[in-house]
Amino acid sequence: MIWALEANIVMSRINPSSKQRERLLNANADRCSVCKENNIGLQLHHIDGNNSNTVDANLAVLCTKDHDNHHRPQHYINNKNCQDLDSETLLNYKNSWEEFIKEARKDSPNIIATLNVFGSKEQIHSAKLVMQWVKNNNVRNNRIEYEKVFHLHTGGPDTWIDEILEEVNEIGENVQLVLIDEPLDIEYCPCCNGGSYSQTLDENIAIRYTAEDWDKESICTIYINPDQASLAFNIFYRNESIYNGLLHVCKNKYLHFSSESVDERKKIKKQPSVRRQATNLIQHILAGWDPSQIMIGTGNPDEPDLIEDFTLPIHWERLRKNL
Repeated sequence: MIWALEANIVMSRINPSSKQRERLLNANADRCSVCKENNIGLQLHHIDGNNSNTVDANLAVLCTKDHDNHHRPQHYINNKNCQDLDSETLLNYKNSWEEFIKEARKDSPNIIATLNVFGSKEQIHSAKLVMQWVKNNNVRNNRIEYEKVFHLHTGGPDTWIDEILEEVNEIGENVQLVLIDEPLDIEYCPCCNGGSYSQTLDENIAIRYTAEDWDKESICTIYINPDQASLAFNIFYRNESIYNGLLHVCKNKYLHFSSESVDERKKIKKQPSVRRQATNLIQHILAGWDPSQIMIGTGNPDEPDLIEDFTLPIHWERLRKNL
């Protein structure tokens, strides 16, 4: 009899207080820690299954569907959009999402939002908002934490903009939003064809958008080979190299640009001059990085002579007769 009474005391349910509920909802940006949806019914779930353990670390914010999915997984076996939400998985979702929200609310968060569009520049079919880690002790580099799709059947590009800005602002008002200006084919639309492809920003270019002192601590160095049609450049932030690229004339037909993330050959046109085409390419790249200082050198690569203007040598034009 005493044992039964003690068991009932241990397993009795203790409901979280209204202040605790408000605190946890705020820590999760009023969203389900699994699907990240808001404006839906949210519940507090006891992760370890003990209803009397109401410490914050044991309570996950879940929507009704994901909460039910945890307790009745057999009803979701044939649903491809659902997953196994066991206790360990829920704990990982909770910790990761709350850490993400905490970071997003900082004055200079190591988080960036990118907007993918699907279709063409003339006809946008849908859009996907992606929020990713930029850096977090070198553990979460470039990891996507949040995605949301905007589709024509729920409105159009004009209405999406306000919704997207509101979404980003609710998660972190200082999070930078970047538009990836090259649309993806409609075949990648995640809600029409089940695709999951998302363009994200390379970690190093993401640093450029999130660094609060980029306009003071970024430098670009360019080395122009005095003997061959080639050049190299480096982007530095706080004296650390974060990006480098090479450009040279390939087979007298192409401008070949290579870096850690890009390897592209662009066919040389008859007009304008080869030097002008190469200069335009470098200027386009630098416009994206927008470094605070640019240093240009030539001559001895170990001890280059600094020059004031970006001027390529005449030997870049030697291939003109072969075009």
